[in-house]
Amino acid sequence: MINLFQEIQKKNKMFGMPIGAAGNKLLDNSMLGKDISEYIVKRLAIVCDDVQIADADALSYLEILCFRVIEDSRIMPQMRSLLHVLEKLEEDLSYSTEIFGERARFILDFLEADTLRKAVDKSMNSRERNVLGRITRMRRTYLEKMSDAAPKESWKRPAEMKAYLDDYIIGQDDAKMAVCTAVYGHGKRLRHPEQKFAPNVVLLIGPSGCGKTEIMRRIRDIVDYPMVFTDVSSLGASQFRGRHKEDILLELYEAAGRKKADAERGIIFMDEFDKLLLPAISERGVNIHDDVQSQMLTMLEGSEIELKADGMPLLLDTSHMLFVLAGAFQGIEEYIKSDKKKRENLPGNIGFLSPLEKEMDLSFIRDNINHEVLMEYGMKRELAGRVSTVSVLERLTEQDLIRILTEPKDNLIERYERELQLSVAADLIFTDDALLAVARQALKTPVGARALQSILGKALRKVLYRAPEMKGLKRVVINEDVILNGAEAMYEVEGTSADDGLPEVES
Repeated sequence: MINLFQEIQKKNKMFGMPIGAAGNKLLDNSMLGKDISEYIVKRLAIVCDDVQIADADALSYLEILCFRVIEDSRIMPQMRSLLHVLEKLEEDLSYSTEIFGERARFILDFLEADTLRKAVDKSMNSRERNVLGRITRMRRTYLEKMSDAAPKESWKRPAEMKAYLDDYIIGQDDAKMAVCTAVYGHGKRLRHPEQKFAPNVVLLIGPSGCGKTEIMRRIRDIVDYPMVFTDVSSLGASQFRGRHKEDILLELYEAAGRKKADAERGIIFMDEFDKLLLPAISERGVNIHDDVQSQMLTMLEGSEIELKADGMPLLLDTSHMLFVLAGAFQGIEEYIKSDKKKRENLPGNIGFLSPLEKEMDLSFIRDNINHEVLMEYGMKRELAGRVSTVSVLERLTEQDLIRILTEPKDNLIERYERELQLSVAADLIFTDDALLAVARQALKTPVGARALQSILGKALRKVLYRAPEMKGLKRVVINEDVILNGAEAMYEVEGTSADDGLPEVES
């Protein structure tokens, strides 16, 4: 079932086209339905010995879900997958588990058995892992009895949390696993406060716009811990000048609804942490950041810190908080090279052709990040010792950015498509070269994926302004010229094609 749509497409060459859009010839729905039904029954026969009447009803429902994927114009034919079928099923379950629950239970069991059977003789690929993760999450979210008082408690296991993140964030599997494992460990610490655990401080290293903050934003959606996001680059050592660590804890206290017990089980995400490791010399010749690191250490290692809330003293215990530190750590490759030379007793000039003088790949950096490297970069020894997990995020490529635009749930392209549909009931189409142009422009900026929103917004500003005034507008096509040069989009109205030119619209 993983390759359901690809298998059907091999049998029916017209399968990849929208129903009713194959030139002037309608696609034969009965033939297509027969193909889907035969494929599903064939897969079922492999993994199931007996089928009851109720199961047959569930199979009919599965066929309907497949058709809904085919008819969804937002899903490109070549991108259709079993994950989209599960997405349609989840839409129904979110509407009513009473109506769809029993059929969904059989479908999930069937798809899980089929996926596991195909993967039993080989290591699972990412698609199979994603399918199994989604199935597990849907079971726990919709089919297991849960208390309405704490629905987010179902998000406990790392694999379930990662399956949710996979819906919204492209790649960065290592970082997602590190964060999900840490959040899971955070829950264990809170449930067993009498037990001693290893430090639970995560460090995420990666360039701006690669997904560090987005991972934590999505984690916030699925856990019931109060969470704050803060830029720590401007922290000062003195409480009388600038921001200081007590301000961060006050933000957490506010996020917890001013409930001390809730704040003490919270999560703090500190971005731009690498800036605190670089020297910042005061007028008196003192390294301010050295003092800030010392103060941060008292918070990270767990202690009672006195705050002032509405003029009243408040003691907040940080022992059971989870801290996630993040930063770009520009130039850390040089410190890795230096550390590796020392450990391997290599001479200073190790040759022009040495692997260490070549550009290091991501796995090399991950394998060689250690506390000594962090200390060489500027982190105090005691602070480095508190970091339990280090994850290095990948620099995004053109293809990564295109996938970010089109694949995650509620992606940017879908949002603009939805906006145009609500305005004028017209389709918004991006050509492949337009998506590539957006990705390339974003790569030229220092903020990575964060630039995608502004690039698309600028390109579509005129479209969103003019489209509501056009009567009979069917679709708007965005090509490379629109993205790069601000050219007019192609507008197709009733009785014309996109090649007929732009209809007259009042300015």
